[in-house]
Amino acid sequence: MKVLLVTLNSKYSHINIALYYLKNCIKDICDVTIKNYTINDSLDNLLEDIMKQNADLICFGCYIWNIEQTVKLAKNINTLNKNITIAFGGPEVSYNPHEVLKKYTFVSSIMCGEGEISIKNLIIDIKNNNLKSIYSEPVNISNIPQIADDIISNYDNRVVYFETSRGCPYRCSYCLSCIDKNIKYFDLDSSIIQLKKLLDKNVKQIRFIDRTFNSDRKRALKLWKFLIENRKDTTFHFEICINLINDESIDFLKTVPKNVFQFEIGVQSTNKDTLLAINRGYKWENEKKLLKKLRSLDNIKLHTDLIIGLPYETLEIFKTSFNELYSIHPHEIQVGFLKLLKGTDIYDKKDEFEYKFTNEPPYEILENKFISYDQVRFLKKFEEVFEILCNSGYFKTTLSFLENKYSNYYTMYENITDYFIKNNYFSRKFSIEETFLLLNNMYKEDIDFSVINQALTYDYFLKFNGHRNWHYKSYENDTKSILNEFIEKNRQVLFNSKRNSDVYKKYKFLILDYDFINKNKEDKKIYYIEK
Repeated sequence: MKVLLVTLNSKYSHINIALYYLKNCIKDICDVTIKNYTINDSLDNLLEDIMKQNADLICFGCYIWNIEQTVKLAKNINTLNKNITIAFGGPEVSYNPHEVLKKYTFVSSIMCGEGEISIKNLIIDIKNNNLKSIYSEPVNISNIPQIADDIISNYDNRVVYFETSRGCPYRCSYCLSCIDKNIKYFDLDSSIIQLKKLLDKNVKQIRFIDRTFNSDRKRALKLWKFLIENRKDTTFHFEICINLINDESIDFLKTVPKNVFQFEIGVQSTNKDTLLAINRGYKWENEKKLLKKLRSLDNIKLHTDLIIGLPYETLEIFKTSFNELYSIHPHEIQVGFLKLLKGTDIYDKKDEFEYKFTNEPPYEILENKFISYDQVRFLKKFEEVFEILCNSGYFKTTLSFLENKYSNYYTMYENITDYFIKNNYFSRKFSIEETFLLLNNMYKEDIDFSVINQALTYDYFLKFNGHRNWHYKSYENDTKSILNEFIEKNRQVLFNSKRNSDVYKKYKFLILDYDFINKNKEDKKIYYIEK
């Protein structure tokens, strides 16, 4: 019997580790092949490739980002060959299996929740002509096979996903993890053995998919120490609960090399009524202190989340949440929009809060009783502007200066969004160069335009490593003489070079009259960057 395990990842750089768990659970009872595609691949090409496999059973991993393409693909497979058994699994079909089976008659079975035991039983039942429509089998996590060798054999400089636990101790009402009331930990020694193989391979990045990596603080600390002691160049991403960071954790995290750890921290809102309504409890004041403490270390990248559309969060309250979080200056703030996922507590209360959301995936909020459709649409544009200006990291110097010109952070981005809307920024995909110019034009009448223009010039210089010319013009007539004098004076100390020509070959230069490092006006401030 030939089995094909298929999923459509959101990006090529992703590897779906669920398929490797499933493969290792069934490889002794069937001939099994894995196919990792992406949602950007041509469905015609995928169909052709799948049909060439001559599989008897095809199992699809179904997620919010791929369900539409997966359904189209599976339907065409069934049209071509009705003798192929098609099974769906994954979070997008686990919580409404009867509805899925009724809607998609070409699907024979649904595997709900963890699939390691379900898929094995499904294959045995097919062989015995006793196929069931729904499989939902609990998994003993200690019996799950290791997959590090599979990851390594399929590694192609892509991000590696890894888990050391399943489930979540928290009950956030918008999250599917709230359905699983238990958290199960993989054996620590086994996890360390697998991680050692990945670290020896020197994989680029390991993203831990544990819903709350530090739910067991002592365990998390042991793993963090092991990773730092055994890494070469690998970096790591963890989703953590900030309130579980204690003094012992801080003492260790101080020692972590810069930019090796990235923490994803779900703040979601700072509003008390909202946090209580989504079962998170009100702990913002403590979270704020811990976020500031982590940010002050300046060695761990902090990615934080806010969600638009939660209960009781009006536009005005969202502004407060945004300003409070932004004031800490985490490295990234992801402004997301609530998705009404079947199976979650908040989905069951959709009528109470008058939610309207898209009928198709990702089931995103259109409006509710607290925030209007027009406000949501504006915030969509606001989020896009924020992503390109702040989260991209391309405009750090400019934003740092502009922040002092506004009464609050939200107002700054709101004004920029309004200006971008008036200048048709969202009518097509603007290049980064055009974005620089548009922002420059926005402040042409400002009293501080000279400094703003220089800040943009400096950011542009850093973004393109000095290889593109869009410069402040004050010194354009005597640039060469200024640089020659500077290089001659600093050639041995700064550049370790015998000739000016060698310095020019290795470095790019920019001359401004503002020092953005010390934040003051300076006569002929010279910046340089290695090519």
